[in-house]
Order: sequence, then C-alpha cells, then structure tokens
Amino acid sequence: MVHLSCAKRAKILELRHTPSGKPRSISEIAHITGHCRETVRLALQRVGETGTLHYDKPHPGRPRHFTPRDLNHCKLVLARGEAQNATEAQHLACPDRSARTVRRRLSEAGLPGRVRREKPYLSPLNWKLVVFSDESKFNLFGSDGRQWVRRRVGEEFLDRNVKKKVQGGGGSIMVWGCITANGVGRLHRINGIMDAKKYCAILEQSLLGTLHDHHLSPSAIIFQQDNDRKHTSKLAQHWFEDHHITVLPWPSSSPDMNIIEHVWGELKRRVHARNPLPRNREELWTALQEEWYGLSPSFIQSLYDSLPRRVKALKDAKGSHTPY
Repeated sequence: MVHLSCAKRAKILELRHTPSGKPRSISEIAHITGHCRETVRLALQRVGETGTLHYDKPHPGRPRHFTPRDLNHCKLVLARGEAQNATEAQHLACPDRSARTVRRRLSEAGLPGRVRREKPYLSPLNWKLVVFSDESKFNLFGSDGRQWVRRRVGEEFLDRNVKKKVQGGGGSIMVWGCITANGVGRLHRINGIMDAKKYCAILEQSLLGTLHDHHLSPSAIIFQQDNDRKHTSKLAQHWFEDHHITVLPWPSSSPDMNIIEHVWGELKRRVHARNPLPRNREELWTALQEEWYGLSPSFIQSLYDSLPRRVKALKDAKGSHTPY
C-alpha cells in the first residue's frame, strides 16, 4: 500500500460520506483521488480500526539525532563547494554528529562517496598551454551561389557591393590548422574525405610538426579539439595516449570558446582581399598558406589574452551565447 499523509487520509474519509447519506464506493473514491482501490480500502479500514487518522506505527529504537535539517545543511555546504567531502561537511554543518553518521545519511540520500575525476586545471596562465585546432572550408569566389547586399540606388557597382568572380569556376579546399600561444601552427590541406585514420595522420605530421617548430613537448601541452566523431574515435584516443598528449574536455556546440574561429575569419578576409584573386584550387591553397603564415604572433596572443574574459562571459551567460 502507498503511504498516505494525514491530509490524503482525511480526503478519502471525506469522500466516503455524501450529502445524501449513501457512502461512495471504494471504486468511486479511487477514481476521484487517483489511488488504487486497495490503498483506499486499507486507509478506510485502518481509520475505522484506530478511530484516528494518525495510525502510523512508532519506529523501533531510539529517535535519530541526525535530523532532516542537518542533512539539508550538509547538502548545502557540499553544493556550494564550501565542503569537499563528508568529513568537511560534518565539521561545518553539524559538528556534534559523527563523520560516519554524516557519510551514511548522505549515501542514503543519493550522495555516496565517489572518486574525484581528474581534469586539466586551466588558470589564466595555463591557457597558454592549450593548442587550439579545427578544420575549415575555404571557397573560391563564385562558388557560393547568389549573394545579397544592402545598398542604395546607384551604388550597385561600388567595390563593397560587387560580388567578386573569377574566370572558370568555383571549388573549395578543406584545411586543418592549429594555433599556439607563440603563434600559428602548421596548416594542413585535407584531400578527400577525412576519416579517423587520416585524422591521426594529420596529427602525426602537422600537430607534432607544430610542436617541434615551437619547441614544445607533447606532454607539456593541452590539446583542444571539438567532439567530431573522427576526433573522439578509439584510434584517435589511442594516438593521444601513445604520444602522452592531454586532450581538453570540450562541450558540444561551443564555438564562442574556440579562439581559432577568429583566426579562420581573419584568414578568409585576407584571402578575399588579394588582388588578383585566386583562380583555382592550387592558387587558393598557395594564398591560404601565405596569409596563414603571415598572421602576426601578436594577433594570436591577443586571442589567448581574451580567454579569461570569454570564460567569465560564458559563465555569466550560464552556457548560452556570449558577445564573442
């Protein structure tokens, strides 16, 4: 039988009696209250036997000294981070109770002791250890279809309002790149469809090459990547383990925090401003490399310097969109 409060028992007893004097059936009361027929029957039977709504049997043994208020206080100090474990919660919330009692009551409340997981700690200084990475697609002019612009009458041929087009075509190039606090890393052209095996080959060639170029040890950096299935594959995980590289846990759909997005934007602006424009994929690849390696270390450094502000903005927005 479901345990009923005194208020629910009183409601059942009230529904039992009708103005006409004819008592309602158990089925009717069960339908009105939402309880099963057996629960209603036993509630009426026990009220009739005891003559009171308070028919709970007393618990055997002495009453608990650890009250629900003590439990709530322990939960609060743990949730606020004021206490890291049951012993600290006992000292702060209920020093007159034993730590063993606090541990037992917290476990009963669904808060058993668990081993603390290890994650990289990122202070403002440690952000300098992070190597950010990503893939990006770059189109030749004329490959994106119709483009719209806001302009006044007579301004259709101003340079800012004209869609730049090259002879013969379109097309695109997919690249992988990474940045360090010292500047850009290597830019890698992706040919064909990238799978987990090809991704590991890129890491072997271009990530390790970047670390060598900047005199960085694989075990000393923290590597950032998104949660693409190729990045999180078993093959990639084994590669990182074999090379002793720590991977930064990364939430899904969090472009506001990946500063390399700003690098891609700057790279696209520079390529689109070239004169003459790239006319084919090979010229586009050459332009991308020239502009990529021409990005100043101070520009990259300014993005790294913005990371503490980005983290604060993301926290203030409770994980939602930020101005970045």
